[in-house]
Amino acid sequence: MNAPTVLPATLYHPVMRGTYALFTPPISEFFSTICNWIDGHVTGGYVYGPPRQGKSRAVQYWIERLLAERYGSLLPFFRMNHKSHDRFSEGEFLTELLQTAHHRYTQSGNRLTKLDRLVKFYATRARNAGGNQVVLMIDEAQNMREPSYRTLCNLQNELDELGYQLTVISVGTQELVYQHTAFAQGGDLHLIGRFMMRETLFRGIRSAQELAYVLTAYDIGTEWPEGSGISYTRHFFPRAFDIGFRLGDLAAILWDIYKELAPPKLRPHLNIAMEHVAKPVEFLFRKHGGDAIAVEFSRGALIEAVASTRFAAYMQAISLMPLGVRHDP
Repeated sequence: MNAPTVLPATLYHPVMRGTYALFTPPISEFFSTICNWIDGHVTGGYVYGPPRQGKSRAVQYWIERLLAERYGSLLPFFRMNHKSHDRFSEGEFLTELLQTAHHRYTQSGNRLTKLDRLVKFYATRARNAGGNQVVLMIDEAQNMREPSYRTLCNLQNELDELGYQLTVISVGTQELVYQHTAFAQGGDLHLIGRFMMRETLFRGIRSAQELAYVLTAYDIGTEWPEGSGISYTRHFFPRAFDIGFRLGDLAAILWDIYKELAPPKLRPHLNIAMEHVAKPVEFLFRKHGGDAIAVEFSRGALIEAVASTRFAAYMQAISLMPLGVRHDP
């Protein structure tokens, strides 16, 4: 192919900047599950899976928006990205929770003052929404340890005394499964009952059909600039797109490539992390995007795109995980 013609505006495209997240079947399942938890007024549950599956992107770009569409203003929702610290400080943890809530006062006062401040803020938000439920979603929750959960337990108790309920949804890697086991072995059944009685796996893309769904989103489910009607695929391949080029048409051959590069033991039940779907597409856009009329990708070009993400090495690492963590069907 000829060297691509990259317009200056392309440098600001969400694909080039990595500031986008497609809606995928795993996100749909994730959302449906947490809605069931919320509607059931559970006190807590956790969502887990191997790294790079797309969990954090789902939390950052989709969940709050989807919850707003479903519940409107009736459900106060707060999202926290948990930070790992060498030593736990309840005061610092409460400060981070207050910052997540965009409270005016986050630093002043001791831990009891901060807890009281957070309780009153959550209760006020729930009361103003006309309900009695608040949802807190904690991403990177594999970094949380027992003291953090005990603080959340105190927060729930204080809210319960006022007639309000806090649902805590933890999102993280498979280390959350180990945390559940550690609590069980340590006799912390109370914490399990509060925060870990419900669980769900955030899976990857598991079929050529699902892959086609995701790739087609680049063709017709995206646009940039906003309101332009120009999809991501059309932006990078404008002339080819106008005569019928679609990224979704590559799904079958790409799925075969994933199977070819994956370890044999994983091929029967392939589970592709979103990282290894989005990054090859971005590679193709960056390297081959331009105003050519005819766009055809050879098998070698597609293998190069997938290999650029270190897909084979990642899948080899996944294959070495215990079955209970890898989650083969």
